[in-house]
Amino acid sequence: MDGTSHTDREAERRQPSPFVDELAERQRAIVQGAEPWNDPVERRRADRRRDMEILRLASMESAIHITEYIAGRLPNWKKEAIEKIGNPVAALANLNRSIIQVTLAEERFDETGEERLARIKAEAEAEVRARHEAEAARAQAEATLRRAENKRQVKGLVRAVSLSSIRLPFGEQQKLLDDLFRDLDDEDDAVSAYNGDPAETAADLCLRLGLGPRDINSKTILERRAALAALTRAHLEALRGVHASDAEDESAPDGAVVSFASAAKAQGPPN
Repeated sequence: MDGTSHTDREAERRQPSPFVDELAERQRAIVQGAEPWNDPVERRRADRRRDMEILRLASMESAIHITEYIAGRLPNWKKEAIEKIGNPVAALANLNRSIIQVTLAEERFDETGEERLARIKAEAEAEVRARHEAEAARAQAEATLRRAENKRQVKGLVRAVSLSSIRLPFGEQQKLLDDLFRDLDDEDDAVSAYNGDPAETAADLCLRLGLGPRDINSKTILERRAALAALTRAHLEALRGVHASDAEDESAPDGAVVSFASAAKAQGPPN
């Protein structure tokens, strides 16, 4: 036997961390009048660097103890504090994350003045770039939604004008319009006709197909274009709910503004 009792060995193992004595000494120095915050910049940077080192080592010690506890290898006298932790696995994950953050902060203390300025500039540029990319993505999403809504309105306008101006069997009308819309759907988004004013786009399509009331078709191309634009805009207001469509007469006169649903009902079921 070496003359040392079990109680003495336990007390020796339970000695506080040497970091505690160092921090206590620094606290006593401040109480006695020391002003470390007035030290030269390099001295204060060195002190902060040492504080980060102590924090990282203490966190690593705690993480190792929790790891040993989970593995069942931690001595009984060290289990008392860890057994009070509700979720050791979550605590270990938080410690690991803190160690990584402290390590990254330590690396910044190693930077020179030039490196620090370069990093700050790069971070600012990255933030501006990310903001611009977010704005571009938002604008792209808004353009996609607007194009989809314009597409729906254009198709509704052209169908409404065709139903109120020509008398073809429903199946033939659908085939004619489907072929027209298929060509538009194949266009690239950047040059798609659906990017513009839906009323103007619908007027161009109606002019291409020769749709419109008889009084419009007897005019010149420019006059027909202007009249069709006014007609499709009136249809657009009706489709948006400006005019009540439920009370419209199914036998509306040639060229009158009628809703697509009312006109389709007047045409009868598909052939």
